[in-house]
Amino acid sequence: MFELLQNGIDIYRSGGPVMYPLGMLSVVALAIIIERLWVLRRSNYLEPGAVHALSGLLGGRDYKAAGDYCRRHPGPFTELVHTMIENRYAPYDELKEILGDTGRRQLLGLQRGLGALATIVGGAPLLGLLGTVLGMINIFKAVATGGSGINETLATGISQALITTATGLIIAIPALFTHSYLEGRAVSILADIEAQMMDFLHLVRRPDIKDDDDEEQG
Repeated sequence: MFELLQNGIDIYRSGGPVMYPLGMLSVVALAIIIERLWVLRRSNYLEPGAVHALSGLLGGRDYKAAGDYCRRHPGPFTELVHTMIENRYAPYDELKEILGDTGRRQLLGLQRGLGALATIVGGAPLLGLLGTVLGMINIFKAVATGGSGINETLATGISQALITTATGLIIAIPALFTHSYLEGRAVSILADIEAQMMDFLHLVRRPDIKDDDDEEQG
């Protein structure tokens, strides 16, 4: 185990100065991936208890209690429900547009960190390419100057070029596929929320039952 760790450290050092920013990018990418995998779970946004509770309150036209519940349990789902309650008297098409705008804002929250991950996907190979260029420069300098240490310099330059290129790709390739997966998961969660919102919208806009507010005014 110790020998394997030592070999890894030696390879890291052989990559030259570019390995330091590449190492930082790998840590940031791993942190974003772990955080988003933990956060982007359907149960975090469509908890069955919350759906059941709000369904009962909205079905009973108890909008005040439903609004209080949303304020006590903040999140993308409850914010959409609260928006719907606040704008329930708006025309149907206008209300759907309001909910769509709110949903798009919530999607930005679900995608938090994915922009940085996409930047790492594009930046890591470029840093690897920079390391390759620096390694090639060292090789050409060694060839131009000659000297007794040319073989060692050539080996160092080739090693730096290959290690940095490989490291950049090792970081970028898993990050690329994970970014695509997390992006799809965020969109899927929002689609599930919007589907549930349509069910709630039909409860709120039922024409056969008067609102409590209307009954009080009557």
